[in-house]
Amino acid sequence: MSLLTLWAILSFALVGCGVGAGEPAGELGDGDSPETTEANRRMSVQDLVGQMFVVSVGGTEPDYYVEKMVRERNIGGVILFGPNMESEEQTRGFVSSLQGLAMRTGPAVPLFVAVDHEGGVVQHASWVTPQPSAAEIGARGNPAEARRVSEKIGRELRRAGVNTDLAPVVDTGTGAAVGSRSYGSDPKLVAAMGAAAVEGFEVAGVVSAAKHFPNHGPATEDSHVGRPVIGHDAQTLADLDLPPFRAAVEAGAPMVMAGHLVYPAIDPDRPASLSPAAVRLLREELGFDGVIVTDDLAMEGARRGGTVAGAAVAAVGAGADLLIVSSPPEEQAAAYDAVVAAVESGEIPRGRVEESVGRIMRVKERYSRYMGSIALM
Repeated sequence: MSLLTLWAILSFALVGCGVGAGEPAGELGDGDSPETTEANRRMSVQDLVGQMFVVSVGGTEPDYYVEKMVRERNIGGVILFGPNMESEEQTRGFVSSLQGLAMRTGPAVPLFVAVDHEGGVVQHASWVTPQPSAAEIGARGNPAEARRVSEKIGRELRRAGVNTDLAPVVDTGTGAAVGSRSYGSDPKLVAAMGAAAVEGFEVAGVVSAAKHFPNHGPATEDSHVGRPVIGHDAQTLADLDLPPFRAAVEAGAPMVMAGHLVYPAIDPDRPASLSPAAVRLLREELGFDGVIVTDDLAMEGARRGGTVAGAAVAAVGAGADLLIVSSPPEEQAAAYDAVVAAVESGEIPRGRVEESVGRIMRVKERYSRYMGSIALM
């Protein structure tokens, strides 16, 4: 499917075309299509970089700042938190307004509309039926339950136009900031549960993101407020940390979230979210060809006392495809401007950005029947 055709379909979807509740998304192809590659080459640097940003928004309806990010910077998506989502009806209207603006603004690419909604302690969308934590599901040891829960969450999110869930957590262990969000401490169990959850989101037509690569489970420090260092050797990394991510990749996860975690066995200096070595591991060793999304770059684990803009440039340079930024609007704009400047100066090759936007477009094509629509189920 060409991007021109995709955008035409999505424009039609925005004016009220619902989709079937249980239809799976299309297959993810190998490599960028010629149409996608050519479309990327036609985009300006500003539009290409914009597609790599997913930003937070203020309030319960589009405001000046997010509209400016859509109109002038061609952002790839938004992330909604609890205060943005008062009800299903309000969220549906909010999302519809944003998607409509995106589709009326050249180059007319639909938005990822993302949430963190895992079940248990992390459930931001008030209209979604409460679900048990991953720890509870893991304790029962039934992957079919993990699949059912993620499918139900996905279907109910999609009723309001939310098309991306930054889940499941496939960390092994219950360390800082993880706790009951993990399926358990056995990597084989976590792998089975995480793969099943990815499959459930796929059936629901929602983009999922397995997180937090390479594994936040052993951390004794919360990456929101520090930069955890996990001293696993290469064998422990292979046996404990990576198997659930490998299983999620094999299950077809469209996104993997890179955490702000330093694994000296991978990179002694940089967290995975900012590390070329971590990106190579995920691409080459685990065979992942989808979208690598960073954990929120506003977190201390990414900034380490510096700026969000600096973290954004480092993440793109390392090979990340999609950047989450929940900072105030002026910091979002500064991060965008910094990446544009890095590309224009040659610090980051334009081809590096085109590769990422190609992957982003492939995911948006894969979920095209859901990306801009409000499913009436």
